[in-house]
Amino acid sequence: MLQRLATNSAASRWLFFIAGAAALCFSNGIHANVFAAWLAPVLLLRFFMTSGALVGFALTSVASASAAFFMFRGAIPMPDAEYAIASAISGVIGALPYVIHRLIAPKLVGLPASLVFPTAGVTLAYGLSLASPFGTWGNDAYVQLPFLPLVQLASLTGVWGIAFVVMWFASAVQPLFDTRAPRVIMPIAGFSVCVVAILGYGGWWIYTSPRDETVRVAALSNPAELSDRFFEGCGARDDYACRVANSAARLDSLFALSQTAAREGAALIVWYEGAAQFDAQSEQVFIDRARSFAQSQGVVLITGVVSIPNDSDALMHNKALVFTPDGNVALEYLKSVPVPGEPIIAGEGRVTTLATPFGRIAVVICFDADFPALARQAALQRADLLVIPSNDWRAITPLHGEMSVMRGIEGGFGVLRAASNGLSVAANANGVRLASNDSFASPGAIMYAEMPMAHRRTLYGQAGDYFAHACIAIFLLLVIAGVCSALVRR
Repeated sequence: MLQRLATNSAASRWLFFIAGAAALCFSNGIHANVFAAWLAPVLLLRFFMTSGALVGFALTSVASASAAFFMFRGAIPMPDAEYAIASAISGVIGALPYVIHRLIAPKLVGLPASLVFPTAGVTLAYGLSLASPFGTWGNDAYVQLPFLPLVQLASLTGVWGIAFVVMWFASAVQPLFDTRAPRVIMPIAGFSVCVVAILGYGGWWIYTSPRDETVRVAALSNPAELSDRFFEGCGARDDYACRVANSAARLDSLFALSQTAAREGAALIVWYEGAAQFDAQSEQVFIDRARSFAQSQGVVLITGVVSIPNDSDALMHNKALVFTPDGNVALEYLKSVPVPGEPIIAGEGRVTTLATPFGRIAVVICFDADFPALARQAALQRADLLVIPSNDWRAITPLHGEMSVMRGIEGGFGVLRAASNGLSVAANANGVRLASNDSFASPGAIMYAEMPMAHRRTLYGQAGDYFAHACIAIFLLLVIAGVCSALVRR
């Protein structure tokens, strides 16, 4: 069937392009679909391989730019004109693995030829994750989270192995369009063997997951009656009486919700990012109240806090404070990676863990969780649970919340995310969702979950991005081999 379709060269070439461009719009981002993520690169790569390099590059760039504009519009808060320019740049970058495969793969044969496309893709994605202020946003691996046996691969390779497999499928099946010669069918055979092994590992990893005792946890979301900014309604910046009253009323609501969670048996209560808001001179008042609450209720209380400096030109402190049942402030974490344009002081990027009566916990804040290296620090310290106070907006809900689940698979720990204006989610170390709450559907709701507390040592948690580094090395070797092969043929 594939060969018959491919032989109608002119008509089929444009059919591949149109279908591939359409599938690409649903291969990632807000409207992502698991199957579209696999299908789009197959079709576009076929179009590229049957087109001239310049024509293929131009049209694939247009398709990638259009898809980027569609997939993430609203997720990146910028005017449409600026976003269109960013999408155009993204389109050119997205087309690079196709043009590299078009130029290098025909110089090679068999299995090595099929590795050009995925290694080029991972090399590019990894480089962008280091250079871009958005970290791993847009990585193909996140789309595959519903495919649980496959995403267990992240425990070995991080997101890079999953992205590699999706792209390798596209190049491995290309020979099926042309011939069934055994030498040429080797790529699909090699791919098939690897995928069977990956899925077998994934099934085994899920089946052998520890069945340890659980702890009841609670995650708060922003009540509908609370403004996102505690100082709204106050006439002047120095109207501290109004600001203190607003801050206190806000805390009353949050502690009332926490009291409810404690009565429901929660031993660990998490507030969302920026839940407690106050001017700097009021911070000690908040700390004393939170210490008293944690001690009187016998709970671990993790609070998202925004402290506003007295100098209106100074940056804010966006942090998390952990209060233990003995009434101590046991851990303070300052958000390490501000969202571009966020007026906060960036933390040092050092994640520490805290031993509690029910296990070892670590804390990062919202956008930090999009950078695997930060969460990996928790894995190296054998954390049982990563807590993520967060604050999103409608356009990235539930996408952003779901992305955080991947950190638990990579590091071998559970994930508990408490979100204002977004998705709160609790998931175990295999990415199985235990509970969730969309605050836009249920504002102010408390999410409860029975959270397993058992660290699981993973290869990625120990070795980090070795797979991405290996892809870079293999890609360079393939390029050298392709160039040498072309020179020899001359």
